[in-house]
Amino acid sequence: MIKWLLLAALIYFLYRSAGPLLSIFKFNRSIKEKKRKAVIRNKVSKMDIRDAEFEDDIE
Repeated sequence: MIKWLLLAALIYFLYRSAGPLLSIFKFNRSIKEKKRKAVIRNKVSKMDIRDAEFEDDIE
């Protein structure tokens, strides 16, 4: 009987601790995503983008 109570208590503890742990992982993932976007933005801003030449076909 005590074995089942300990097992139930362990499962309950794991269930209750899963929420905060998942939020920490989501927070870390959002930080990595922001850093990745900042790197891409930085690379694009350093590019030497010139106006493309094209022909106007207005007739």
